[in-house]
Amino acid sequence: MKIALIMDPLSKIHINKDTSFALALEAQHRGFQIYYVRPESVSVKETTPHAICRPVFFKRADPCFEVLGEEQRESLEDFDYILIRRDPPFDEQYFMLTHFLSLLKKAKVLNRPASLREAPEKLYSLQFPGIFPPSLISMDPDEIREFMAVQGGEIIIKPLNRCGGSGIVYLHQDDKNFCSLVELLTQDGKDFILAQRYLPEVREGDKRIILIGGEAKGAIWRIPAENEHRGNIHVGGQVKLAEINPRDQWLVDQLTPRLIKDGLYFVGLDVIGDWVTEINVTSPTGIQEIHQQGGPDLAQTFWDHLPQFLG
Repeated sequence: MKIALIMDPLSKIHINKDTSFALALEAQHRGFQIYYVRPESVSVKETTPHAICRPVFFKRADPCFEVLGEEQRESLEDFDYILIRRDPPFDEQYFMLTHFLSLLKKAKVLNRPASLREAPEKLYSLQFPGIFPPSLISMDPDEIREFMAVQGGEIIIKPLNRCGGSGIVYLHQDDKNFCSLVELLTQDGKDFILAQRYLPEVREGDKRIILIGGEAKGAIWRIPAENEHRGNIHVGGQVKLAEINPRDQWLVDQLTPRLIKDGLYFVGLDVIGDWVTEINVTSPTGIQEIHQQGGPDLAQTFWDHLPQFLG
């Protein structure tokens, strides 16, 4: 089995946190060949995507990979599976990459490129009214302030194209920096941002639920540091194993048919209290933390369930 891993530079891998690394290790354990692909190296000849591919071997050591041979430009149709694991921002390069990979006929791409293009994390929620907290997408400070008043004077604002908690800001009605912060995140009215009702349950943590093939397979709590409103692991959130309760399962059940229809095999669901706050589809993380806290090895689950999902 031949696997192409399209991701950010290998030098950025954190061996105890990186989900792509865990998936690659498990693939190697099964005898699969792993090739690293830089996103910017992907091109299209005639109607077939090609890329510069480098055979690599991953290991829990420093450095965490060995190069096994010379890199060379290959047709991506020569691979069995292609994993897109590039972190946001969802920029023009990423947009074009999804178009290129959609041309593939034989190689299986995860998650489905066309659905990634149509389902950026902060926007996919628009497909599922009723399970997300009251939200507004806008670049208009007056509209955002009015929304905040309706939501009790407290909101969270987020950029639409970042990850790992980057750029998330808590605002309240007496905040003298309101205009400055909205101007900063919207780049003076050039970019849309997401405003959501502030959920005080976030102090207890948000729950990351990993969905594989539309099924909830494991979860962790991400608990904010004392002076922080974000529980994201990248900004110092503490982690502990979480149970998937009946409300969580109900939320998952509302999403599953659409996720399967859209070919979104590997998904990270963020839940605060009774609400889904984000559906992460581009490069969801958390499987190493789940395993480290005594939960299942979801890298194994990922590869076990893949053939059945793809039919």
